[in-house]
Amino acid sequence: MPAAVLTALAAYAFYLGEKLIARSDAQVVRVQAIAMMWDWQFRYPQIDAAPSTRVLHIPAGRPVEVLVTSNDVIHSFWIPRLAGKIDAIPGHETRVRLQADHPGEYEGQCAEFCGLGHTGMRFRIIAHASDDDRTAVLAASP
Repeated sequence: MPAAVLTALAAYAFYLGEKLIARSDAQVVRVQAIAMMWDWQFRYPQIDAAPSTRVLHIPAGRPVEVLVTSNDVIHSFWIPRLAGKIDAIPGHETRVRLQADHPGEYEGQCAEFCGLGHTGMRFRIIAHASDDDRTAVLAASP
């Protein structure tokens, strides 16, 4: 009995894990997340858009690959409702894939104590509907 339950759980975990693996895919929107004491900056390299601070814009229903790094100390990029936690390490780029199935707003935060301003190091994720202008620009990018 334990072997059957563990096998089923492992198969399900591998299935879900495959969705989070960063792959080269034309449909994937790429975003850079740069952590700094005590703020987040998001850049959109596929479109020539100005960086946003503390707000990440993503299209709903499409995979988004977030390239996470830090300018100073180790931080942690975490959006509990959309993806697992991943470290932001200075001089190193880590990747996480997320997807918001429905338009709406989500909360993200730094989950690694990084100093006195750590508690305020939160950000919002806005998942736009496909008919939204911002999503149309993201969808049209190569």
